[in-house]
Amino acid sequence: MHIYVGNLPEALTDDELRAMFAEFGRVAAATVNRDKKTGQSQRYGFVDMPVKSEGRAAIEALRGKVLAEEPLRVRALKPGDDFHQAAVTMHGGGSPGRGTFRGDLAQRASGAIRRGGQRGT
Repeated sequence: MHIYVGNLPEALTDDELRAMFAEFGRVAAATVNRDKKTGQSQRYGFVDMPVKSEGRAAIEALRGKVLAEEPLRVRALKPGDDFHQAAVTMHGGGSPGRGTFRGDLAQRASGAIRRGGQRGT
C-alpha cells in the first residue's frame, strides 16, 4: 500500500519517517521528497507498507497527528491519484500496466483518441 504523508517537518529524515510508520507494521520503503538541486525537504513523502491492514492502521493513527505545530496529512494512494506515480517511481515498484509509465502512456493515448486526436488539433 502506497501512502502519502504531507506537512512533514523540514528536518525529518527518511529513517525517522520509516520509524514513525514501523510502529504499525512492516515498512518496505519510506522517502521524504527533496528538491534535486538544493536537497531541501519539500515537506511531503511516501511510505510503502506491503500489508494493507497495517497501512490502514498507520493512516488512521497518524492522520492529524501534530508534528512541528502542524497536523500531518496522511492518506492511501490509489492508481489514479496525482502522487501515485511518484510513489511507485521512488520506491521502484508497481505491476506492469498499473501505475507504471507504460500504463500511464496508454491511458493518455486513449484520452487523446476520445478528444479527437492529438492535443492542439
